[in-house]
Amino acid sequence: MNYTQFNENSLHQFKNEDDIYEAIDFLKDPSNFRNFDEGLVELMHRKGYSTELNVFELSGILYSELQNIGSSISRTTIGSWFQGTHRPKIEAGYRKQIYEICFALKLNCDETKWFFQHVYYDRAFNCHTITESVYFFSFLNNLPYTEAQEIINIIESAPSPSIFSPVKNYTQFSRSQIESFHSKDELIRFLTYHKSNYESWNQSSFAEIQNRMNELIPTDLGKKEISNVKRTITRKNTIVGVIPKLSCQKEWGLIMQEFFSSVICPEDLEYISGLNIQSNAFILKRILSPSSCEVKIDKTSVPYIVKNNFPTRKTMSDILSAEKISHSKSYDSIRKVIILLNFYIFWVRVDLGYTNYLQEEQDCPDNILYDAFIKEMDATLYNCGYEYLYAGNPYDWLFMCAALTEKPLRYFRDCMIEIQSEDED
Repeated sequence: MNYTQFNENSLHQFKNEDDIYEAIDFLKDPSNFRNFDEGLVELMHRKGYSTELNVFELSGILYSELQNIGSSISRTTIGSWFQGTHRPKIEAGYRKQIYEICFALKLNCDETKWFFQHVYYDRAFNCHTITESVYFFSFLNNLPYTEAQEIINIIESAPSPSIFSPVKNYTQFSRSQIESFHSKDELIRFLTYHKSNYESWNQSSFAEIQNRMNELIPTDLGKKEISNVKRTITRKNTIVGVIPKLSCQKEWGLIMQEFFSSVICPEDLEYISGLNIQSNAFILKRILSPSSCEVKIDKTSVPYIVKNNFPTRKTMSDILSAEKISHSKSYDSIRKVIILLNFYIFWVRVDLGYTNYLQEEQDCPDNILYDAFIKEMDATLYNCGYEYLYAGNPYDWLFMCAALTEKPLRYFRDCMIEIQSEDED
């Protein structure tokens, strides 16, 4: 099956608010998205292995090829992949296994990117680390796994000059430099000379997430103003003439601007009573649901790709720690937070009337807002070193599906609540 086309087409099947239940059923159906075992078989067929071979035969071939490059992945593990009983987790410790598969099957650079994005569902080639920079060069130049390891050992054992580059986006800079090299000696000289710049990473992602959080969280002045407005509403027992024009309250943050846009009586203030409106936990809770309930999907039956590393208090805390994120290889967690924050900010600004996109104009295409959202999101992901949104990824599909509806933010939140409530029942 062509999952890319199939999932792109499916996005348009659930555009009405009443379609939420069908959308969730689609998301939960494992046959609608490429599973790891299917992707592994498809990869081997792409590399010329006969379609007449069964999964046991393909498993044996892959095990043999992995043995040839010195991989320690067991025959039992590989067999479980092909039988669909297990898949490599989307965690830092499993990335090596995916690269070993790619080396063993002699993939080129584009094929490796495809396998990471369309089958494993994670980022390929973080060129702000020594190891993955060498892998990137190796796949570009058809170097074997053993030679890649030799290059890595040479670089890591060399002295580390204390030279730091002022380049803003070092990941993209590194990638473009590596693409221009014609020999491994050039690569070794470059990575050795600049080794100090590869001791930490994720700076662009951290800056992006911090900037988005600054748009959401009230400043100290904003928090004080909000407290004054709450006291006035309580004292007068009315909201009439008390809530100021929200578009002018930049210090309040988008989260509280959205909250006050829905306040219709003094009793609504109970939703935030006693809560720290500047905390990460409060921000995340409000993004996922405007009600008092907390959304948790880790125990639900949605695909592993969706719930694994789904933004939680813990992941938000880790990602917003400069020390932790600078050495984090949990790229899936980071990418998911970037998507969630940018999705909320784009669509809450539309709901609050802060956008310049005029979907109501007669000469504008119907999907101008959707197209603008996809364009902005893809640009952000690219700048942070991540793959574009992909409808074949169940996590991305959820946001892309919601973005095509009349009220994307409400649709997404209703989906999240329904996913949780269905499994509670």
